[in-house]
Amino acid sequence: DHSRPPPDFAAVFASRRFFFSSPGLSNSISKSHRPNEEMNPTSSRPPSVDGGVVAVKKYSPDPYSDFKKSMEEMIESRRIVDAHGNWDYLHELLSCYLAMNPKHTHGYIVSAFADIVVRLLRSMQWASMMLRRSST
Repeated sequence: DHSRPPPDFAAVFASRRFFFSSPGLSNSISKSHRPNEEMNPTSSRPPSVDGGVVAVKKYSPDPYSDFKKSMEEMIESRRIVDAHGNWDYLHELLSCYLAMNPKHTHGYIVSAFADIVVRLLRSMQWASMMLRRSST
């Protein structure tokens, strides 16, 4: 049925989702969209990935923001505020996003990841500065 809108998987557990786009005719995600090929109509659940993580297919006009939001939700679900002490997890997170997504999305992923790490490092520096001020 071509008149039905594509299924909305936004309700899948936010802290356990990855976004990836489907390879299409162009590198533009918005131009690559093909409603007929979005999901297997007989499949009732998104594909599962090792570790209980669910892969969610999503088409986005703003992939940078969507990747960033998804990564932030994953990081917040682990209550990570220290980039240095959690670097192994952050590295694994980046590796998973890169492995699960087509190459043409990697720039968005790396940019979003870098912005998140910079924010974490800045918040750690600010907290450290505030602690030094309060102890004087």
